[in-house]
Formats: sequence, structure tokens, C-alpha cells
Amino acid sequence: MVSQIATQGCLFNLTTVLDYGQSLLNVAQELTKTLIDHRPLTTKTIQAQMNRCFSGTAAEGAWQWKDAYEAVEVAAILYLRNKGLSENPLEELQLIESLCPTHTRRSEEQLQLQQFSTPLSLAYLVSLAGQITNNDLVLEPSAGTGILAQFAKLQGASLMLNELAEDRAQILRRLFPGVPLFQVNAEQINDYLAGKTQPSVVLMNPPFSTSPKINSRNPDATPRHINSALQRLADGGRLVTISANWFSPNNPTWRETFVKFQEKATVVLSVGVSGKVYSKHGTTMETRITVIDKVPTDSTDIPCIPETLDLPEILALIEQLPQRSQWQRSTMKAVIAAKVVNLPKRIAVPQPESSTQILDVVVLEYEVIEWSASEGLKDALYETYRPQRLRLNLA
Repeated sequence: MVSQIATQGCLFNLTTVLDYGQSLLNVAQELTKTLIDHRPLTTKTIQAQMNRCFSGTAAEGAWQWKDAYEAVEVAAILYLRNKGLSENPLEELQLIESLCPTHTRRSEEQLQLQQFSTPLSLAYLVSLAGQITNNDLVLEPSAGTGILAQFAKLQGASLMLNELAEDRAQILRRLFPGVPLFQVNAEQINDYLAGKTQPSVVLMNPPFSTSPKINSRNPDATPRHINSALQRLADGGRLVTISANWFSPNNPTWRETFVKFQEKATVVLSVGVSGKVYSKHGTTMETRITVIDKVPTDSTDIPCIPETLDLPEILALIEQLPQRSQWQRSTMKAVIAAKVVNLPKRIAVPQPESSTQILDVVVLEYEVIEWSASEGLKDALYETYRPQRLRLNLA
């Protein structure tokens, strides 16, 4: 951002680098006051706050309307933090949604990465399906502006977040300070988080048919996101995902994918969501909620409601979901402890006892040594194979 000041009759340009996350949070804090009063957020109100906090107008390139819509989403999150959930959460959340503007303008990044945040009322149902408690560790692999994460936080859960887009990651750092935040392709979230603590619940709304650095439509993105998150989930944990409605056990194209999920988990609910839910986001695309418990089953009978339902009907189904299974939470400390083993420097492997005489057998002795990737590697295409942590004594 460039501004000018006058000193002794001369104009000087000053370059000011705005903190995007903090600037957007400043906007959201002002907009929250309007939501708390249950007054509509008008375009004029939003523009005025964006111009003030970003030191310029959209026409000047200081901000985009995508930024403004995300400020509104953050304002809804701050509203939840201020007011909590009422006795009739679904009705109140739908009221708050009605006070927010309809998304009518989109950026290239939003279209490329399919950044369509979860509507408040739908996010509430997804978190309710997760049956989250204050003992849970919740992972949101495509965290966006943190709407799903906030509902988990309201239940007292600990959080792990992942968001590939830098702007949204900056928002999350301001909204959830101290929470582990990763910025990787969530299609490989299990590989990237190898060795990290396993979550007991996964709440997710991944891109439906797009992958980073792939220009064409990629319908395989949805099952890749779900499969990787399911691998990261602790045994006995629960995964709740939003997908396009076409990703259904009732769709012959994806039937085998769901059957493969059943090899390591159990699908307990699959239900279509009316396209009206996303109307404030400028689309009426039908979606689907799928609930999967990481409890293996041999059954190929997958429960599925092929029709799309309204949110009150889905709420009734979610309230009838079976209770989650017991799960084992592996802490980071436990993971590290499992890896650090005090081995003796020299270990002798005893010869087996046998009545048969064995000739030419020697005791194998070795040492456990320290090694790091910065030691001993050459700039060659291939390295000569040798054990990295063991030194064999062949003398």
C-alpha cells in the first residue's frame, strides 16, 4: 500500500505493508457489532469498513470482494464466540445467514481452488454429527476461514488446522492463535502429518473436483481428500465430510470407492443436502453429508439416502446417529517416546539352541549410530546403498 505525506513542501511516498490477517479481523470485529444487534450487513457498511482497514478502495486495488465476503464469515465466527449457541441453534444460525450479503463476485483464486466456505447452519449440523466433546482433537484439513473449526471449539475440543491458501492461513493465525496450522495439499494430509498426533474427529469440506496445479476438472479430488484424512484419523474416530451430491454410495461411479472405505471404516450416514443451503454463497449446488466411523466392517451394505433434504430433516437424522466408538488418542509425547529407544551400543544375537550341529555360523554384532541427511550425501543421482543407523562389525 502506498501513501503520501508532505514534509517541508515536498511529497514523499511511504510504502506500508498491511497485515492482511489483522486488517481483515479488524473489519470483522466492526461487522460483528451489527450482527449482534441483528441488523443486516449492507454493502455500504462492508465497503466503508474495508476501505478504512485496508487504507483504500476496491477500485484502487486495495482489496477484493472475496476479501470482504471472508470478513463477513469471520464476523459470523466472532458472533458465535460472543453469543454462543442458543436453545434453537439452527433457527438462529439461519437468521444470521439472512443478515449477511449474497456472494455475487468471485476471484480467480476462489474459482481455481473451489473456495466455497461452509454456511453457518450446515457447519453446525456437520459438527453435531461429529458428536464432539472437550476430550477430542479435531482436524479440519481444508480449514478455509475456520467456520467448522469454530463449532468444534465451542464444544471445548483441541484443534489442528490445515489451509493451503496463504491469505486464508493468515486469517486462521489471527483467529486461532497457538493452534497448529499446516499449509499442505490436503489430498496427502496423512503423509504430510506423519508422526503427528492423530485426531479423534475430522470435519471437512474439501474442494469437490479440483487439485492444486491441475487445470482440468478432477473428480477424484474428493475421495483422495477423504481417504487421506481417514488414514490420519485415530482408530474409533469419526469423520464428517461435505461433498458434492454426486459423491454418493448410490452413484454407480463411486460405489466401489465406498466399498473400499468399508474395509477400514464404517459409513453410518450419507444424505443429500438441498441446494438452497448455499444460496447466500451465490450457488444452489446440491451437496451431501457423509459420516464415517473408523471402525472396520465386512459389510458392503452402505446406508444412503439418495434424496436431498432440508436442514431440519437432516437435523432429525443426525440426532439419531449411533454413538461414537471408543478411540485411542496418541499424543505427540507418546509418539516421540515410542521412537526414542535406549538401545545398547553393541548387541550380540545369540545362536539358536539346537541338537543339530550348525557349521560356519557367527554372532552378528552391530552398533546403533546417529545420522542426519546433511551428512555424507553427494550431489549424485543415486547414492551407494549402506545402512544409515547401523554399523556392522564384520571383522
